[in-house]
Amino acid sequence: MEIIITKGKNRNTLICKRKDGTITSVNLGPDIPYHDIAHYVVEKGFKLENGFYGKVKSGMTIEELSDKKIIQNLGSETWLSEIMARNLQSIGSGAAKTEQYIELVNWESKNISGIRVPIMNLSAIEKMKSEFDQLCKKWNLIPEHGELKLILE
Repeated sequence: MEIIITKGKNRNTLICKRKDGTITSVNLGPDIPYHDIAHYVVEKGFKLENGFYGKVKSGMTIEELSDKKIIQNLGSETWLSEIMARNLQSIGSGAAKTEQYIELVNWESKNISGIRVPIMNLSAIEKMKSEFDQLCKKWNLIPEHGELKLILE
């Protein structure tokens, strides 16, 4: 699946093109691309097939994944993906330290039944943070109407 984030003046656009040619898209606020980038890095790095992008890849629309009624029933791996992406953003912004990532994910995950946190080590987290930082820097350099393209197999 191809993930395209287009930079606008005050809004951005997220477009997901599936291998079958179908597309889903949404307008985003100015800071949202960082969260979408975090999802990409986490889901790719830990092979989360049922995270946000996995659900899009399987045919759900981004709009459906924003519906509160649907969100409640997405399953434990989708919630894990959300927790991991949110905490990657935290270490990326400096709100938390890289060394705290595993503890934060485990702490937040224990309150949701069925979540199986993958085995993680500091080296993998540092690598993931490095990729996130690089993609965010790349995004920041993109001019208005420019695109960040990501591929998720």
